[in-house]
Amino acid sequence: MQIGILFITFAAFFGLVVSGKVKIHVAAMLIPIVLEITGVLKFEEAWGGLTNSSVIMMASMFVVAAGLNKTDLVANLSKAVIKPGASDIKILFGLMIPAVFLGSVVNGSASMAILIPIVYQVCAEHKRPVSKFMHPIMILSSMWAGFIPTGGNAGSYLANNTIVEKLGGVGTFTYFTNFILKVPSVIIICILAFVVGLKFAPDNGNIPTLGTEKAKNDGRGRQEGKREEKELTAAQQQLAKIIFIGTVAGIVVCALTNVNTWYPSVIGAMLMVLLGILNDREAIRAMGNPVIFIFVGTLPMANALKITGADVMLANAFQSLTGNMSPILVMICMYVICMVMTQFLTNSVVSNTFKMLAAVIAVQSGYDPRALMLAVQAGVGNCFALPTAAPPITMAYEAGGYTLKQHFKQGIVYSVAQFLIFIIWVPLVFPLIPG
Repeated sequence: MQIGILFITFAAFFGLVVSGKVKIHVAAMLIPIVLEITGVLKFEEAWGGLTNSSVIMMASMFVVAAGLNKTDLVANLSKAVIKPGASDIKILFGLMIPAVFLGSVVNGSASMAILIPIVYQVCAEHKRPVSKFMHPIMILSSMWAGFIPTGGNAGSYLANNTIVEKLGGVGTFTYFTNFILKVPSVIIICILAFVVGLKFAPDNGNIPTLGTEKAKNDGRGRQEGKREEKELTAAQQQLAKIIFIGTVAGIVVCALTNVNTWYPSVIGAMLMVLLGILNDREAIRAMGNPVIFIFVGTLPMANALKITGADVMLANAFQSLTGNMSPILVMICMYVICMVMTQFLTNSVVSNTFKMLAAVIAVQSGYDPRALMLAVQAGVGNCFALPTAAPPITMAYEAGGYTLKQHFKQGIVYSVAQFLIFIIWVPLVFPLIPG
């Protein structure tokens, strides 16, 4: 009965999202409500996402980014990398510079929290619609996230080896395994972002205005905002920049030393308020990003999968279906299942559900654990078709002002390309059966 309720809830969520009649974050928040009311989850299980470290870090980084956006750093950075009169390709190339840097040192959510105001500033200065660049820059940022092993994923190979070894297998992951996995994807997808991404990105006419122009044109709404927001002093501007740089540096250090990365972001957010860079209303408004509610709402699905035994049922079904398949087809099936599920449950939820299953199957079947576990990792990384797939994708969807159809049309190109790269590259460099 509980498994039935879980799947019905999931189907209802999917239906609401696809219909377009309900905002994604509103539909997501119905999930914990239904699962608690029906007794599938207890209160703390249904609403545990509110205290999840990823949620805390995302909310804090939104506050830090809001403080940074009040300084002239974003405007100066955009002017330095993109000259007046630049073409769309040159604008995207200029935006790629901070995207590559941020993707190499912080996670995707933190990167997009910082990149969104930069995109708005650049589009305002060059009179270009945000919808033309928000999705392509999200793609570039997502592809570079974790590519160079210096950020939060630097030590993930150790965790993967630990899982395999506890199951009685031999850990074969190395420091550069993830780097090798992503090399062709980063090259090809980044080229697609320039060649195809700009062509498929719609012009929704959402051209932002600069601060001075906005003050003249927005009339009453802007004047009301002025009573709430005040200009920063020169000292506060410098403090905001220092806090931002210190927060990013702190996240990198924590990631490399295996310390919780939400510590620096929380401290940075608190300093933004305590030093008067943001007032309490501005900070609360920054934390009210829809991506927070989507993450909190969909996270209970992972708890429900485990508590109801649905994860075991899915694992048994997978093994039954793939029992007589060739090794390559086993890898492809694992990839496709993770790719499809991650469109609705966020990639972290699907990864946590299927990574252990992949390790168990690999050890029991004598496969190289890298092959099947990387199929999970690459599958959940193929999260571009729907905006519910991952927080950075949701953030770009909201900030770009896209419709669901527009987002799907852009994202499916990268999803197909990622899939083709996987079935050619991974079996070649990480064969399921060692030679």
